[in-house]
Amino acid sequence: MNEMFTVRQSFRTLLWSCLLLPCMALTAEIPAKTIVYARPIQDGDSSQLYQVRLLAAALNKMGIRHQLVASEVPMVQGRSLRTVAEKHGIDVFWSVTTTGREQLLTPVRFPIDKGLYGWRILLLSPQQAQSAPLLQLNDLKKLLLTQGHDWPDTEILRFNKLKVVPSNQYSSMFEMVSNNRVDAFPRSVLEIWREQAEAKVQLPVEASLVLYYPTALYYFFSREQQELAHQVEQGLELMLQSGEFEAMFMQEFGDAIARSKLAERHLIQLRNPLLPTATPLDRTELWYIPTQVQ
Repeated sequence: MNEMFTVRQSFRTLLWSCLLLPCMALTAEIPAKTIVYARPIQDGDSSQLYQVRLLAAALNKMGIRHQLVASEVPMVQGRSLRTVAEKHGIDVFWSVTTTGREQLLTPVRFPIDKGLYGWRILLLSPQQAQSAPLLQLNDLKKLLLTQGHDWPDTEILRFNKLKVVPSNQYSSMFEMVSNNRVDAFPRSVLEIWREQAEAKVQLPVEASLVLYYPTALYYFFSREQQELAHQVEQGLELMLQSGEFEAMFMQEFGDAIARSKLAERHLIQLRNPLLPTATPLDRTELWYIPTQVQ
């Protein structure tokens, strides 16, 4: 009797194994989803960029097998976003949001920069560094600034009556500053210290002011990639809840934020006419807010 029970039990186990093994094998054989991101124009390994590593972490958090691949050709912001919108082989890019961009693309409304791309410090030309200190907005209106020709920041600064000389080449903007062709180059607190260290000519950083306008750095997908965009958003929200997002953000940018000493700078607040109404400014946990900005 016991022998017959054992035989039956073994048979059931074998039967279930036969039924389950093909399913397990099928699951294991599901290929990783290839996601192509627009490679920004810069030197170095783009896979090590914070934006790429964070995207991978959000996908992993959702259990999505994936392979992130850089586009073969590096692209400026405008071309990157057009290529995503037109579905020409690029799935995602990250950039500062605008109303126009959100109408053409699917935004993941989670500010992966905690809004710090809207906190700007000035790289000064050698000539401007020897001039009188900058104290208020009217002082800035006398200067020539530079920004990328397809950056929203150019339009934002001009809207606030500041003079901007745009450029379509990233490296040329540093040359314009160092050659005194413009007076200053406003840079995010997340960028300025690395860029100053890497610049061919050492440019001084203005010590007393910080410009601020509300903005957010988002991931953007095409209109046809809404499901993938939603999965990325869910992954980021899970990382926020677990503390992983904050840890990753501060590991990447904590030193730059501390070095910027935002709370000790005089704040000049600007308006952002490009900011979409759906920007989640009411979710304070998503933004970096200096506690004692002057």
